[in-house]
Amino acid sequence: MKGSELPTVRELEGGDVVIVGRNTFKEVVRGINEGYLLPLDYEPPAPPPPEPPKEDLKDGAEKKEDPQPPPKDPALPPIPVSEYSSLPDPPNSLPEYIFTYIPSLHILGFRNTPRRIYRFLTRRYVADEICEQVVACILEQEKREWTDEDIQHGQGEERFWPKVVKPDAEWRESLYLDPRIRPTLFWRVPSEVHEIPDYREASAPEEATKVEDLQPTEEEIERDRRLREQAALTSMANRYTIPYPFGRR
Repeated sequence: MKGSELPTVRELEGGDVVIVGRNTFKEVVRGINEGYLLPLDYEPPAPPPPEPPKEDLKDGAEKKEDPQPPPKDPALPPIPVSEYSSLPDPPNSLPEYIFTYIPSLHILGFRNTPRRIYRFLTRRYVADEICEQVVACILEQEKREWTDEDIQHGQGEERFWPKVVKPDAEWRESLYLDPRIRPTLFWRVPSEVHEIPDYREASAPEEATKVEDLQPTEEEIERDRRLREQAALTSMANRYTIPYPFGRR
């Protein structure tokens, strides 16, 4: 092996994953599937070349070739879900991923104005749900196994996606999780959080202290002395001030 060539090592990380929105949920699941099922030397098939547009040429006219071809799409085509079963088995030891789902519903459109008003007036319930999920992730509360119903997280959000998301886009695909990876995925279960008692010692004395018993500090004594001197100088200056002969200034 040459000095410039280094062995490729697949890192095992895992841990908690906070998912915001249905589209992020699909991307994360697809990334986990492809990350642990695809071999390191996998090369996706090249996309089919685009068909040239059909143009009606006039008699005697020659079709001019475009000297500059359009730039290629740098994004590799996604792997169809139907090919997951033909991919090799993942490694024996896979890290555990613990999901926390946070809804992300952004409704647009004039027709949805009543729905938007209702969501604005009841957003405190959504805030409570989000806080419960986030606290469960931060405090590492209990976890549960993946179930068939978990693929429905955020299903209602797709109704309000913008029209630019085409029906054949990757976001519109059905969410699929390979059975070989499913045992390593879990979900956080929010539970009741009890208030942590304050074990700090009280700085104030238990018995009530009278104001007469309080002794001033040196700084307070010096501050009062300066204030008295300043008041005396001001009073003396006002006493020897010559009044203005033409009344008030």
